[in-house]
Amino acid sequence: MKTRRLVALAFLVALSTALHYFEGFIPLVSIPGYRLGLSNLVSLFALYYYGIPSFLFVSIARVFLVALIASGFGPTFLMSLSGCLFAIVGTLLVHRLVKGSIFSVSAVSALFHSIGQLTAYAIFFQMPYIFVYLALLGPISIATGLAIAFLDRLVVKRLPSSFREEESRRRKQ
Repeated sequence: MKTRRLVALAFLVALSTALHYFEGFIPLVSIPGYRLGLSNLVSLFALYYYGIPSFLFVSIARVFLVALIASGFGPTFLMSLSGCLFAIVGTLLVHRLVKGSIFSVSAVSALFHSIGQLTAYAIFFQMPYIFVYLALLGPISIATGLAIAFLDRLVVKRLPSSFREEESRRRKQ
């Protein structure tokens, strides 16, 4: 991996971690376990701009970095990791197999993240009835996923053309 790309991915991991931390300060309707998923902006950008390996690196590295900095490696980490892994599976299924748009990829990713977190919660606390909560969390997650995709499209459109052309040349090599 070239130094420039490694630095770019490190920056994306740091940005994703900062967005994860920042969204904790955004006052929302009190829905336990719900977050906007702003760090998914960066993960989706990595997927569409740098490719699948970079997407995997940014997504998983953020979970571990947040655990190191803030939450530790307890139940919160396990729920976050489970959500991340489920979201990765959902993202790759829609992105590679279905060839879905950024909107469908993001919506499925958000939904799978919620399912993953509820799965970890159900296993860790032995409460399988927690999946009833998906009736509330599911639609909200999908709506947030669509909003994140919209924001991500805006970011990609605002990139300078020279930046996009350079990455296109790199991919062809």
